[in-house]
Amino acid sequence: MSDPLVHIDNLWKCYRRHHDRPAHLKDAFLRRILGHVHQVDATWAVQGFAVHAQPGEVLGLIGPNGCGKTTVLSIIAGVLQPTRGTVVVRGRVCPMLQAGAGFHGDLTGLENIYLSGAILGMRRREITAKLEDIVDWAEAQAWVDTPVRTYSSGMLMRLGFSVAAHMEPDVLIVDEILATGDEGFRARVRRRLRAEADAGRVVLFVSHYMQEVRALCDRVVWMDTGRVVAEGEAGDVIGAYMATTGASLEPACEGEAP
Repeated sequence: MSDPLVHIDNLWKCYRRHHDRPAHLKDAFLRRILGHVHQVDATWAVQGFAVHAQPGEVLGLIGPNGCGKTTVLSIIAGVLQPTRGTVVVRGRVCPMLQAGAGFHGDLTGLENIYLSGAILGMRRREITAKLEDIVDWAEAQAWVDTPVRTYSSGMLMRLGFSVAAHMEPDVLIVDEILATGDEGFRARVRRRLRAEADAGRVVLFVSHYMQEVRALCDRVVWMDTGRVVAEGEAGDVIGAYMATTGASLEPACEGEAP
C-alpha cells in the first residue's frame, strides 16, 4: 500500500471566545491595575480526530451541522491551524469550501480562472493550456467575460468546481457542492470526482445527501461533537448513521440546502 496523501492523527482544534475585550490599550491597562479578569471561553470543535486517505480514494465525512467536518477540511486546506495533533498532506491541495470561494467579484470569470491558478502555484502557460476545458465543462462560454459579481449561485458553483477539478490537485476538497444544482449538474460532478480519484488523487467529500455519499465514496467517517463515531465502508457507516439519527437518503425538498 502506498503512503497516504492525507494523514491526520489526534487532531484537536479549539476556538476561544473573549468576553468584554478592552477596545483600547488604556482600558486594558486600567483593568489590569484594578484587578479585572478578562473572561475567555474555550470550545473544542475537533477532539482527537484521526484519519488517513490513500491515493485514488474518495473519503466522505458525514454528521450533523456543527460536528466539526468543515473545521477538519479547513485545517487540511491550510486555512486553519490545529491546536495540536499531526496533520500531513502531501502534494497540492485544492479546497472548494463554498461556491466561488477565492473569486474576486470585480474580475471576470476568465480573470478569476488565472487568479485561482496562480494562488495554487500554477504558471500562466499551465492555466492557459487548461482554459478551454475549464470553460467548456462549466458551460460558461456566454458569460466567462463578465464580472463574477453578476453571476448566480449556480454559475459560481459550476465555474468554481470546474477550476478546482481541472487544476489537477493531489487532494481535492469538496464541501456541500451538491446542496444546490439540478440532477444533471450533480451527475456531472459525481462523474468528475470519480475520474479524479481514478487518476490517483484523493477526494474529500462532505454532503448531507446520503444517497450521493453512498454512491460516490469508498469510505465514510461519521463525526459528532468533533469526534469520530464510526469509520468504514460507505454503506455500513451510512446505514448506522441513518438508523441512529433518523436521517434519510435525500433531504425532503430537492435542491433545498440541508
